[in-house]
Amino acid sequence: MKNKIIKSNFVYEANHGWLRSRHIFSFAEYFDTENMWFWNMRVFNDDYIAWASWFDLHPHSNMEILTILLDGEITHGDNLWNKKTIKSWDIQTMSAWTWVLHSEENLSNDETHLFQIWFTPLHLGNKPNYRDFKVYLVKNKLNLLASNNKDDTIWYLDSDVNVYRWLFEKWHSFDYQIKKRRWLFLYVNKWEIEIDWEILKAWDQIRYTAGWSYNFISKTDSDFVVIDVKI
Repeated sequence: MKNKIIKSNFVYEANHGWLRSRHIFSFAEYFDTENMWFWNMRVFNDDYIAWASWFDLHPHSNMEILTILLDGEITHGDNLWNKKTIKSWDIQTMSAWTWVLHSEENLSNDETHLFQIWFTPLHLGNKPNYRDFKVYLVKNKLNLLASNNKDDTIWYLDSDVNVYRWLFEKWHSFDYQIKKRRWLFLYVNKWEIEIDWEILKAWDQIRYTAGWSYNFISKTDSDFVVIDVKI
């Protein structure tokens, strides 16, 4: 696989009325054998959930699930007796290892916007669990949301990944070094950035599969997610 820029108009969009979703990888009714995953990242959905709408109780197993709340709120419920509501900028993680049932509801009067990302776990058969926490994002800095670093117990995922959210102010520049045997995925939530003379706008993505140093420049204020995975 080579470094690849994918513009938003080439991304599959599902519209179910109450739910609008961009499926970055094959998911549900969208199936493309050339776009199944990015190493251990199996799903990246950019979801807009209408007010007073919900995903009914449904099962998951052998998956690490990360939800990044961008706008609005979502209420999680599961068969482990968790019932929690997270709001803008918060995140939740769910380790669906042996098996878990959960639901997601937008009980507010406004549309909810979130990223839901699934990773394949390092271990199988462990007990499922749920966590959520508030995030205080710092501008012009890598804000770690989740990782495989066991010292960061709140952020811990049982998958060799590092998930960052960056808020860059206009003209802020940053070099990112991709280490050997790692790939990098970047998805733009808002506005516009330049990466080595390539312009990416909202909903565009880039997939880096070569270890190198890349320069990011925010052409406007920008908001994007970067996911570093081990191959």
